[in-house]
Amino acid sequence: MNAEQLLTQLNGLKAVFEEKEDELTQLDREIGDGDHGVNMKRGFNAVAEKVSDGSAQDILKQTGMTLMNSIGGASGPLYGFSFVKMSEVAKDEIDNDNLMEMLEVFSKTVGDKGQVEAGEKTMYDVIVKSANVLRETGGLRLKDLQRLADETEDMIATKGRAAYFKEDSKGTVDPGAQSAVYIIHALGEGAGND
Repeated sequence: MNAEQLLTQLNGLKAVFEEKEDELTQLDREIGDGDHGVNMKRGFNAVAEKVSDGSAQDILKQTGMTLMNSIGGASGPLYGFSFVKMSEVAKDEIDNDNLMEMLEVFSKTVGDKGQVEAGEKTMYDVIVKSANVLRETGGLRLKDLQRLADETEDMIATKGRAAYFKEDSKGTVDPGAQSAVYIIHALGEGAGND
């Protein structure tokens, strides 16, 4: 995936989050404050407006800065800072090996900055396992990533706003895990994965 393809994939998330806004909002109403859909749509609308051409590194960094400035709550800093950190390892031509490296940086950044571990019902549960999906299947298919998000349904949240719901957080897919599916899928599709 070259810089132009990367930009196309990231711009494509505008339409994805417009379509998925209600779904994410509904999930967030169950175990949060109901604004995740609106926030993700706002963030990627801003990316489509503000991020223009440049190297793959420039595009990822601009995307990160834009998300930090336009998404509220914890998601803005976590996604935003992750894109900035991924820009530091991205190559001009992102192949599966480089994508793996980017996903590992994404995972480490969210883990460190969010102070989260696997199994706490957050976006991290999808992000941390996505490199394994790529390693095992050679791609980042939507159905494989969706399975990771679906696994959060049976978890009890111990981090973030959802933690206030304790046992009642069970039975709902984590909204951050669901938005991570769409972001990682877009990165994978650009690298030639279905």
